[in-house]
Amino acid sequence: MYKKNLDNYILGNIDETFIPEISSDKDFFLIDRDEVKNIIKRRRRNSHKGTYGKAGFISGSKGMAGAAVFNLNAALRCGSGLVKAFIPDEIYSVVESKSLESITCTYDEKNFPFEKLQKEIIDYCDVAATGSGCSNISVYQDILIYLLENFTKPLVIDAEGINQLDLKYLQRCEQPIVLTPHYGEMARLLKKDVKYIETDILKKSADFSMQYGVYLVLKGARTVIAYPDGKVCINTTGNPGMAAAGSGDVLTGIITSLIGQKIDVKNAIKAGVYLHGLAGDIGVKYRGEYSLIAGDIINYLPNAIMSITDK
Repeated sequence: MYKKNLDNYILGNIDETFIPEISSDKDFFLIDRDEVKNIIKRRRRNSHKGTYGKAGFISGSKGMAGAAVFNLNAALRCGSGLVKAFIPDEIYSVVESKSLESITCTYDEKNFPFEKLQKEIIDYCDVAATGSGCSNISVYQDILIYLLENFTKPLVIDAEGINQLDLKYLQRCEQPIVLTPHYGEMARLLKKDVKYIETDILKKSADFSMQYGVYLVLKGARTVIAYPDGKVCINTTGNPGMAAAGSGDVLTGIITSLIGQKIDVKNAIKAGVYLHGLAGDIGVKYRGEYSLIAGDIINYLPNAIMSITDK
């Protein structure tokens, strides 16, 4: 397939059964099942919860408790040994009741406890994610900056984290940073319009990742993953039924979980995006494209993982 048609393929404007012939290009790759199977391996018999990582989420706000719940439950279903939420007091009862297996730490937004954030997330967790459902937190930009300056392990930034991100901070960070924008968020981050993002998608994604030294997960009909070394992957799973509120929060939970399980960041992102789409593909067989919701993606995530690991 000619490269000029790749943008249409990524945007979903070419029939989904058509696979672009880009294998001859050393910088562009398609993600396939066999590759993901080599990443998601069977578990050792003598393992324990500490083996599979401590994942922390600074997410959710009043009116958006579901974002935190989706983060947490997706991480749990994807195999994290321990999942911890750092959430506003106002949404405690919802999150606590909807994610029983998670640990919940709350804070008062009017008197934000940075020392508690340091202890409960920064010093304790192997990986952290932030931004999902955080748009109603008045001090959120201060929280984001604190994480960028103090968290030395992999950090996944989604949604409001991208909306409030100052690019100058990325160039100062030494820890792995994963950004998970959709096209609108990417356009705002670059101060461009969406049409700009939708033209020459692979090159622009690669250029951004190399310039800022980050891992970019550009969510869309065919999610694009760009790495700091200039390599770009195109996902081959997923369907229009996944175009629903909360789907991105689920993806953030999956990616964060896999990174926390000590899978290297590059492979964790690749496998996470593939499994997210595969769970949606399984779910759409039972729910249909009109009725699929974010919670269904989590519910069918075990089926996706078992189909990859054969167990």
